[in-house]
Amino acid sequence: MNATALLFPVEDMVIERPGREVAHPVVEASEDSVTGVAGIALWGELLDRLGLVAEGDRRVLRPIGPAGYTGGECYRAVVELQLAGGDFLSDRSLLAGEATQRLRGQHSLPSHTTLWRFCAGADFGRAQIAAAVNRAMLRRAWALGTAPEAGILTIDPDATLVATYGPGKEGSTFSYTHEVGLSPMVGICGETGDVLALRARGGNANPGRGLGSFIDECVAAIPTVCRGRYQLWIRIDSAGYRADAVEAAERHDGVYTITVRGYKNVRRAIEALARDPETTWVPALGAEENKGSEIAETSFVFAGRPVRLIVRRQPVASGDQLSFDDLDGYRFHAIITNIPSFLASAAVVEHHHRLRGGIPEEAIRQLKEDFGLNHAPLQNFYGNWLWWHAAALAYNTARWVRVLALPEEFRTCRGKRLRLAFFNVAARVVRHARRLHLRLPRAYAHAGVFIEALTRIRALPTFA
Repeated sequence: MNATALLFPVEDMVIERPGREVAHPVVEASEDSVTGVAGIALWGELLDRLGLVAEGDRRVLRPIGPAGYTGGECYRAVVELQLAGGDFLSDRSLLAGEATQRLRGQHSLPSHTTLWRFCAGADFGRAQIAAAVNRAMLRRAWALGTAPEAGILTIDPDATLVATYGPGKEGSTFSYTHEVGLSPMVGICGETGDVLALRARGGNANPGRGLGSFIDECVAAIPTVCRGRYQLWIRIDSAGYRADAVEAAERHDGVYTITVRGYKNVRRAIEALARDPETTWVPALGAEENKGSEIAETSFVFAGRPVRLIVRRQPVASGDQLSFDDLDGYRFHAIITNIPSFLASAAVVEHHHRLRGGIPEEAIRQLKEDFGLNHAPLQNFYGNWLWWHAAALAYNTARWVRVLALPEEFRTCRGKRLRLAFFNVAARVVRHARRLHLRLPRAYAHAGVFIEALTRIRALPTFA
């Protein structure tokens, strides 16, 4: 029987009950043996083997008395709540159920207040310690088998905008995009998508500010023992068209490709190349080939250094927005590089530079849409930096679970799919014959894959 009256009369017929109905169960909260995040068994085992808590405590991530929670325990809890899909510190409730606590074993779950104190009380030193912990986790995960193959290792530093809401957020101000927020810089490994480094910055920071030292941080994240396996390739958008970025690449014996800015000397060089009848244009590689794009190059001088200026011209299609820089029906895009022509042709170099729009951009998108880089939950500037470090480690951990334990079809899946398929899965946690059992539903489509993944993770070595 309908007990709620309509707010206003409508012409649609109102009936007593639907023609087809769902079941009408009696709802009650009475079950303590069910968890909604069975995926703790996967990411928890991996974090144990990486030694996250011990590493955080060894570096004194949070000085605490004998009766309190250590920095490693607090940091792990912040990472885990983001793996479970939490956006705020109060989302620790995702991990707080009795059955979920059984899965977490001997790991303590600090209260919401303790986690807030851990983050809100952060300073520059704590943020840097968290960065060092992340580098240690990356080194160990790469040693377990998630490292890129030997050869080229591309570093993609990029700035992004994180919108802020509410008053008093330290560093939050109007950005060059006319939005209020913070502008962290993120360094991504172009071959794997791993986050190498993350630096919090004010909202009005120039996209290229401090880029040289940030490249140093990204390089420092690459394990020293395997540094000789790789040729570093620093790949930057036009924010990196500055001398300190080039100097940083040279400091680490790396090559670089940088998108140029539309300065007068650049436009003159491009126009001279385009109008020269002896210029040889070759087809671009990848998707641009189908658009009729072509590649040519000329010599150029940047920051007192001779470099190659590689230009891609793309036909302006009917209906495209015209630009003052268009010439003879073409639009031009250019990069500079120090890679010798005998090592790589202009088309190959330009194609690799365009791959910047693939894995690196997808990594930042996942950080902002699937993990904690979507906002700044604290007023303290360094507290938000610490939160973002935890977001980066949560994102990396999710990738390592995919690579080390899951089938090929899940290697590049988004965080949302990973949670729906493996992390946020309901299961019963019971004790039987002195052992803890995680009983998955019979109808769970990925039960076999889940069990196999857990077996693979348990076979990994454990770091102290």
